[in-house]
Amino acid sequence: MSILSGPVRLASSLVWLPVIVLATYVRSTPLAHPGPSAVAAVVGGVAWVVISLRPARPGWLQPTAIVLLALAGIGFIAAVGGWSAPLGFCFYAVVAAGTRLPGSAAVAVLVGTAVGVVAVLRDDPTGLTVTVLGLAAVLLLGMSRRESLRRDEQREVQLVAAARVQEEHARAAALAERARIARDVHDVLAHSLSALAVQLQGARLMLLRDGAPPDTVAQIERAQRLASTGLAEARRAVTALRTEPVDVAEGLRALVADTPDATLEIDGTPRDLDATAQETLLRTAQEALTNARRHAAGAPVSVRLSHRDGATELEVRDRTGAPAQPSPPPAPPSGPRPGGGYGLVGMAERAALAGAELEAGPVEDGWRVRLRLRPTPS
Repeated sequence: MSILSGPVRLASSLVWLPVIVLATYVRSTPLAHPGPSAVAAVVGGVAWVVISLRPARPGWLQPTAIVLLALAGIGFIAAVGGWSAPLGFCFYAVVAAGTRLPGSAAVAVLVGTAVGVVAVLRDDPTGLTVTVLGLAAVLLLGMSRRESLRRDEQREVQLVAAARVQEEHARAAALAERARIARDVHDVLAHSLSALAVQLQGARLMLLRDGAPPDTVAQIERAQRLASTGLAEARRAVTALRTEPVDVAEGLRALVADTPDATLEIDGTPRDLDATAQETLLRTAQEALTNARRHAAGAPVSVRLSHRDGATELEVRDRTGAPAQPSPPPAPPSGPRPGGGYGLVGMAERAALAGAELEAGPVEDGWRVRLRLRPTPS
């Protein structure tokens, strides 16, 4: 790759144009043909600028500018009437041909330029030999630079391809790990909870048969419900691990449908969310609804998803009617909800990984979990 940046490269290319033109006209003897020399200077100057700017479109512009620059250089030398600075036009045209044109086209530009220079300066064989060899040398220099740039581009393409391969390997490894965790949850936790639910059902029937006190039967029934709820959560976790992230709105509707007395409101047009953000939203909603079923059974639960100003916000709120003590705005939780597990800690960890803000804590009429995904910087 070129060491020079774009503006520096452009300046270094253009600086030689006025130098060559001034060196041609600042001389002790008058020009042989002032009018044609001015035309050649204008045509060559425009072609020089076009070559230096390197426009990508239209595709024919740069090859045309290279040919015009070579012709302008030859005409300039003829108008001056001898060896002079306009040879620089010819050299720049040949090196640009070697850098930007296919090999056969670049050689054609070299041959044509060399023939024109020989025709104009045929009275000096030694100088012509040096000039032709110099033109050939700058052509090889341009072709070498073009090949170097091509190799650099190939290396960049290979690096991008290697990065994609690594991403695919990482994705495959993550999917394999998710599948392994799903198998473990299904084979160990789900089977254990299923067996526990069956055992509790048998224990409840035995207690009813033996005329056990009602409070004892109630405790067994509560334990059986907890085991059934845990089994359902384990199966839901297995499903989440086995499947790709679904659309956020559809996923929320499915979660709300499984929760009694829960309602869903979606406000605004969803913005594009990456897989991590979608997973964070759905898992946060799932954990919040699970906590609501455990700790506020029978209370109405509202789920609200809003998209405003490029940000996405999820709020899950249960209304138990129990007033909460005034307190400062809650920070991301460092411990479990009273009487619960460590689901809130997991939510906070997910939010941190997704670069989101999480608030969870008591409000005036119940408990609220709010997740906010900040807008992506433009």
